[in-house]
Amino acid sequence: MTSISYENTADVSYDPAEDKYWDKQSFERELARTFDLCHGCRMCFKYCPAFPSLFEAMDTTADGDVHNLTEADKNRVVGECYQCKICYVVCPYTKTDQHAYNIDFPALMQRAVNIKARDEGVGLREKLLQNPDLAGRMNTGLISRLVNGSMKSNFHRRIIQAILGIHKDKSMPEFHRTSFMRWFGRYRKEQEREGRLIADPVAKVVLFPTCFVTYNNPFLGREAVEVLEKNQVHVECPKQNCCGMPPLENGDLKLARKKMRGNVEALLPFVDQGYKILAINPTCSMTLKKEYVTFLPVEWRERAQRIADATMDPHEFLFELKKEDKFNRDFKSTPGDVAYHVPCHLRAQNIGFRSRDMMKTVPGSKIGVVAECCGHNGTWAMKEEYFEMSLKAGERAFEGLKESGAEVVATDCPLAAIQLEQGMDLSSRPLHPIQVLARAYREPGQGGWARAVTAPAQTDGG
Repeated sequence: MTSISYENTADVSYDPAEDKYWDKQSFERELARTFDLCHGCRMCFKYCPAFPSLFEAMDTTADGDVHNLTEADKNRVVGECYQCKICYVVCPYTKTDQHAYNIDFPALMQRAVNIKARDEGVGLREKLLQNPDLAGRMNTGLISRLVNGSMKSNFHRRIIQAILGIHKDKSMPEFHRTSFMRWFGRYRKEQEREGRLIADPVAKVVLFPTCFVTYNNPFLGREAVEVLEKNQVHVECPKQNCCGMPPLENGDLKLARKKMRGNVEALLPFVDQGYKILAINPTCSMTLKKEYVTFLPVEWRERAQRIADATMDPHEFLFELKKEDKFNRDFKSTPGDVAYHVPCHLRAQNIGFRSRDMMKTVPGSKIGVVAECCGHNGTWAMKEEYFEMSLKAGERAFEGLKESGAEVVATDCPLAAIQLEQGMDLSSRPLHPIQVLARAYREPGQGGWARAVTAPAQTDGG
């Protein structure tokens, strides 16, 4: 057995601008160092299927020697890592913790995906799933009802599974007749025509609705605007595209960078005017904050950093308003008990549980928190070979939310909402926390919660 020095970080590279990032021999050495360390530590045994698969292979076929792992063993581990990032959050050996080992398991798995995509290309299924902007444009409008119907047809789903490898039983996002961006354009013109723009806003933001909200859940975007304007926040929503995470997860850096550059060019003029960027989906806010600076070419990184510095989660932003005593507490109805699922990509941002904190400002609300992975993770759960595994990975989240007994289930991730609805067999889809607030601002019987607020709003957010 060849010994491995964990202190030897000569092959560490998480930056595709470095030559050694793409060197396969360097990558294999770093893979061996990381796998061997993880096998000895085992702290992350419960976070995703990749780690149990690694430990099983190390204990059996490899007989404890990382150099005996087969290519099939390594490919399985890489394929089962769905980039939830939680292993990095809890890992004691990271650069964030100033540890000499400088381990970043998700970044190493991304390096593996990128090298494979460079050498072998990107498959047809991945090309279709990684471009939600194109899918949205094609399926929004009059055709949306036909598309939604076909996606619920067992006959059509079997054909899709056979041809593309998208599991026939996976609940899929719906499309709508009007996209959020089209609605917002009309809404803004109506505001301007009727003189209803906020005259003296407390803050200015650019809403990054994400491709999912734009095409698959435009009502969430509308309610986000409603909540922000209730708090005297001026909202802009310039033309933008997918954050770039879907092609990034497939290693298609060319398309990912195209998406990233488009957003930098669209958003930077607003950032330079002091606007904050609020991304509704935690995956997108994480991508804007962390991935742009890593994966855009070096000459773009200063601009990417300015985007990162301006990007916030909506409830992170609202919490700042609350701290400044600028948050509107004029709630008319209350949801009561809420079972709140914290998405992995929100936990990875280390901003605290701000969605929980803001929902707690509604009098009569009680928020139970479940911080477990739902198992969806981008397009991973849609793939034929991973669908059943994704439901297994989400079991702790499903059971934790069920045990709360709450009638209202909420999560910040729209894709997690689909997974929770299916995995928990719910009668309705979980809400985004900002939708919980939007309804709490309304009267019962007028779009609000069934129970009216009777107690005065608290001043401490408790």
